[in-house]
Order: sequence, then C-alpha cells, then structure tokens
Amino acid sequence: MTEKEYFDSQMSSKENGENFDLKALLTKYLKSWKFFLISLIVFLALAVAALQFVRTSYDVTSKILLKNETTTIDASGNNLVNNNPFSNSEKVNNEIEVLTSVHLMRSVLDSLSLQAKVIAPDVFPETELYGSELPFKIVVDTLFPLAYKTTLKIKIEGADSFSITEEFEDALTDSSSSSSYGYNTYNYGYKIEKPYGIFHVVKNVETTSKDVEFVAEFRDIDELAHDYVKKVLNIYVVNKDASVINIELKESNPEKGEDIINGLVEMYGYKAFVEKNAVALENVKFIDNRLNTLSTELSEVEMNVAQFKTENELANVELDANSFSEQEIDYDRKLADSEIELKVLSSIERNLKRGDNESTINSLNVSSSNLTYLIDSYNKLQIDRKSLQRTVPENNPRMVDIRDQLSQLKRNILGSLSTSKQSLRSTIGSIKNRSDQFAEKKQRIPAMQQQLLEISREQGIKENLFLYLLQKREEAALMVGAKQDNFTVIDKAITDYESGSPSKKLFVLIALLMALALPIAIIHLRDILNTKVKGKNDIEKRTSVPVIGEIAHNTSGKNLIEKGEEVSALAQGFRMMRMNLDFILSKKKVQTVLVTSAIKGEGKTFFSSNMGVALASSNSKVVILELDKHNPELIATLGETKKEYGVTNYLNQPFNTITVNDLLIPVKDNENLFAIGLGSEQVDGLESFNSKKMETLMAQLRQEFDYILIDSAPIGKLADTLALSKYTDCCLYMVRAKHSKLEDLSIIEDVRINKKFKNPMVVMNDISTK
Repeated sequence: MTEKEYFDSQMSSKENGENFDLKALLTKYLKSWKFFLISLIVFLALAVAALQFVRTSYDVTSKILLKNETTTIDASGNNLVNNNPFSNSEKVNNEIEVLTSVHLMRSVLDSLSLQAKVIAPDVFPETELYGSELPFKIVVDTLFPLAYKTTLKIKIEGADSFSITEEFEDALTDSSSSSSYGYNTYNYGYKIEKPYGIFHVVKNVETTSKDVEFVAEFRDIDELAHDYVKKVLNIYVVNKDASVINIELKESNPEKGEDIINGLVEMYGYKAFVEKNAVALENVKFIDNRLNTLSTELSEVEMNVAQFKTENELANVELDANSFSEQEIDYDRKLADSEIELKVLSSIERNLKRGDNESTINSLNVSSSNLTYLIDSYNKLQIDRKSLQRTVPENNPRMVDIRDQLSQLKRNILGSLSTSKQSLRSTIGSIKNRSDQFAEKKQRIPAMQQQLLEISREQGIKENLFLYLLQKREEAALMVGAKQDNFTVIDKAITDYESGSPSKKLFVLIALLMALALPIAIIHLRDILNTKVKGKNDIEKRTSVPVIGEIAHNTSGKNLIEKGEEVSALAQGFRMMRMNLDFILSKKKVQTVLVTSAIKGEGKTFFSSNMGVALASSNSKVVILELDKHNPELIATLGETKKEYGVTNYLNQPFNTITVNDLLIPVKDNENLFAIGLGSEQVDGLESFNSKKMETLMAQLRQEFDYILIDSAPIGKLADTLALSKYTDCCLYMVRAKHSKLEDLSIIEDVRINKKFKNPMVVMNDISTK
C-alpha cells in the first residue's frame, strides 16, 4: 500500500465513522455493562414497588344516540313538539354540556351513596370498598363541615348490629392532634344523629366476619363531583355528522365506574323527563287560563249575534233577503188584485146607479162572498123576470114581486158595494204600507249583512281558537306523565380491561427503557462534558492525520522494554509501530523521525526510548536525540548517565573541538542503540536549531545511523520544534489517552494543512488493555 492509498483509506474510514459507527457505539456501551445492569435492577425494583402503590384505572364507556325532537308524534300522526330552532351539532353540543355538568354528576354520586368512603381493613395500600365488596352502606342525610375532619371506625358486632367510634381532628387545638369517642352500638337502619351529620347504616351483604373493623371517611360530594367531571369524565361526539355521544370514565373500580356512567345516563334522562313534565304542566295551566278567557269572550260574541238578529228581525240574512223579495212580489200582486177589484166594484156601482135594471151584473173579481151572493141572487131574478116577460104581462103579481125583490137586492148590492170598496181601500193602504216596510228592510240588508259578518267572523275566530286550544290541551295532558326519552342507549356502560392505566406491561417496559436510557444519557453526557482524548475515534473525528499505531498502558512500571519482554503487549505495540512505519512509507527513506506532542506528559520520551529499542532490535543502528530543553528526561529514561557534552555544547563550541563521538551515549543491553543528551549549555532553540552546526550534526548522524529519533519539546507551547522540521522525514505526534485535550488535536491538523512537517502521523499512547 502506498502512502497515498493509506491516507485515502484513513479519510474514507473517517468519513464512515462520522456517519455512524455502530460497532464503536456498542463497544462503548459494553464497556459500561455493570452500570447498565445496576440501572436495570434498580428501575425494575422501583417499577415493581410502584405497581404495589399505584391503582390501575380502566376505561369505562357507554354510547347513546340523541333523538330529534321533531320526530315525537301523537297517535294521530301529528307532531307534538316541533320547536327545535338549533342545528343538529348545536343540539348535540348542548346535550354534552348538560351531561358534563357538575350538578348532574353530584346527583349521580349522591344516589350511589358515595359521600362516605369505606376502606378495607388491614390492606396496603389503602383500598376503597364498593358494591358487592361492602358489608354495609352508609346513606347520608345531612353532613356538616366537621364531618370532613372525622374518621369513623365501624366494627361488625353481629348479624343485625354494629358499633361506631369516631376519631376527629380537634379544631380547638393543633390540627395534627386527634380525639376519639368510645364504641357505640347500633342496629342496621337506625338513624344516627351526630354533631358532624345525620346518616344511617344499611346492611348490604351477609357477613360472618365479626369484630372486623372498617374505616369510613366522609367526602365533600360537590368537590368529588367536580373532580370526576374535570379529571376523569370525557364526553365527545363519535362522528360530527351523527348524533351519537360517547361517554368515557376512568375508574380504578370497574363496578363503580359502570354504576356511575349508567347512573349518569339514567339521571340525565330523568332530569329531561322532569323538565319536560314541568313544561307540559305549565302548558296545560296556560291553556286552561286561555280556555276560560276564550269561553267568556265566545259567550259575549254569541250573545251579540243573537241580540243583533233579534233587533233586526233576522234569522238568516240570505233567507230573509229572499223572503223579502217574494213578499214584495206578493204584495204587488195583492195590490194589483185589490185595485182591479175596486175598479170592478166601482163599475158595478155606476151601472146600478145609472138605472140599468135589465142587465145582469158581472161578479168576476169580486172577493166578498156576501156581495157575490147578492149579485148572484140579483142576476137570477133578472133571468127569471126576462123569462116571465115572454109569458106574462108586466102587472102580473109575479112580475111585480120580482121587480120588488130586484129593487131590494139593488139597494142591498149598493150598500155592500160601498162597504167592500171601503174595505178594499183599507186593504190597498195596508198593502202599500207593508210593501214600503219590506222595501226599506231590503235596502238595509247589505249593511246588516256586513255587520253580522264582522260579528260572525269574530265568533268564528274565537271558536277555532277555542277548539285548537282544546286539542292542544289534550295533547299536553297526554305528555304529562308520559316518559319519552330524547335519547336511546346504544351501549350500556362496559369496562375495557385491556385499557388498564398504568398498564403493568407498559410500566415494566418504561422501566426497562429508563434503565437503558439513564446509563446511555450519562455516558453521552460524560462524552459531551469530556475534554480529554479517550480513544482513536476521538482523533479520527477531529483530524485527517492518520493514526499509525496504539501503545498499550504500561503496567510494569518500567520505562524501557528489557530483554525477555518482547512478547508483552507493550513490546508488541512498538514492534507493530516499526512495521507500520516501513509499510506506510515504503517508497520513502524514513531515517529521521521527530517525536512531539501538544503538552507535557504525553509520553514523548517514553515512546522515543522504546521505539529506539524496537528499531535497534532489527539490527538497525539507531540514535535518539534529547532536544526537549525544558524537560530533558531521555537519558534518565534509558537508564544511562549524562555525559559532559551534549547537543547544546556541540552547537555552541567555538573551535569545533567536540565531535559526534563525544556526544554518543551507548545504551546498555542494546548494542545498536545510542543516545545524545541535551547538554549543559543554554541555547535559543529556534536560532540554534537553524544554525549551520545543526545541519552539520544532522548530516553526520545520517551517515552513521540508520534511524535518528528526535525527542523534541511540545509543539503546542514552543516554536523550537518547528525549527527541526527541515531535518526530519516523518513527524510522530503523541496523544495520550485520558490526558491529551481534544482541543489540542487542532495543532496536528494545522501541521497537516500547512505542511509544517513531512509525513505527520499520530501515535495513540497509554491505551487501556481492557
């Protein structure tokens, strides 16, 4: 592998690591497996303990369908109620507000006798008894404020008796103190009157547990109803286009929850029934008052109609008008007949008075029977006289007698004519008067008809209104007492046991998640707060400079690898480091290696010493230069004694009397390893390392040695090390686990970017062997 390929592989590895390194993440977690185990045990223990104290709440639900009020009809098919001015959604929302009213819930809780809570004896945690679990029920009549500070202890004495003792907070002293009375025995059903309230205890189920003591506490029913409505009751519309309402209640006791919801629905229907009944009764009362008023007004109108007809002699306007017309015609006919008859009588009278004794008299159109008789008698005698004239003389006694009779009849006829004419004249006058009266009435008929129509219209209106109110009264009366719910129960209250909250499975699952989350959070928080380099990943994330190798933690306490320790992890690390150098820079002659770091204490001297040993063990001649003027520890680390002369003496000599051989310090037990100390002179590293003598020294060392290792000063603090860059073929930057700072890695990245050293690489030091 070439140098370029190695650097490219390092870059690719870095990019993949930045995306997501699952293996590294899991490794990080596995290192803290004890922490995870302890967290798991603690949280599972807490979950089990919590489940003993937390009561499971279940979802109790019911479903009802609201009816449309306009569909309520009577037996004849007519709508009894048609007064819904609101839309369907508004009506449903209104009914939901009624169902969620605190007053309605209070009525339900009161009907279920929940003002008193009975607690099971010797049960932990405290458990409220309800329904079939209760040996007795406390029915409250009246409670006073003192009741909420009073605790009852009820002991079952026998099949029909029980005893009570009270414990209550003393309001006159410290609230934490309490007082109690002795036991008082009562029979079931007995009305108990106490300063804190009036109640009686009703036997609920048969029990043989004598001397069992139950604890009872009183609750404010208003606060309890408010808590139920605001905290655990949920009423909502199933579908916005339907009138179906879902009622949901969270309750730890399923039987209690079902009773509350069923009671709520029943109470809701009862309240609606009472309200409708009250409305119906008010309607009946109102209609009765209106009927009484209308009855009086109708009687007055009928009397006005009768009086009007009486005053105007009317029975029926239409019939009377026709009758008047017929009578007028009849009077005209009678008047004509009477006038004709008068003319006939006048003609007869004129003829008789002229002395016409030979002719007969025409009795046609004569109405008087007496006159007709006289005329008929007169005409008969005339006929008899004419018959006798043909046979007997005028002086014949018979003729004389006939003439005498005729004279007498003539006088009688004239008298009767006078009387009949007088009677006819009176009749004609009477007929004319009657005819005028009927004509006048006929002219008045339209006005009377209009007046009668107005009166009749008022009468008709009141009659129709009276009949309508009678019908509505019957309908309202039918509604009184007739229970017609405005809803239908689709589903009665039922408990969903799968909805237990908190769910034990969910509770344990949450505990497991928290048991995992806490260590993970702490580990990541520790990583976030950490400012030290912990491993190779930290380096690869922050710089593109490749990591050439890792040095294990030195557990032996020795500074230098000795013979016989070649198989140790530490020795193998340095051997691997040597091979990596040859492998990575195979095409380049790497002779001079600079060892530096960011700060003191990162293992430069330790690495330089042991790396020299590793290189020398391969039959390479190696020299190590001690050029850290602030912390010269190389010679001591190698276990040797410093010479009189060192690098600084060589660089500062005026006459070139000190040679390289004078500087070399052989390392014992390592025949190919040498060291050169810093020396005793004080020098300016930046100036001295850039001098001609330094170049001469490095050139001579290159000729005599295969490898030159330079133990330099920290690059992060001093510029001396930068002056050595031109002599080196490779720069090894030391990073010590849990010692080097993360921010110092930017120095080596700056070295790479600005090419301050040739072939920069990182050595990870002091890696844990765990």
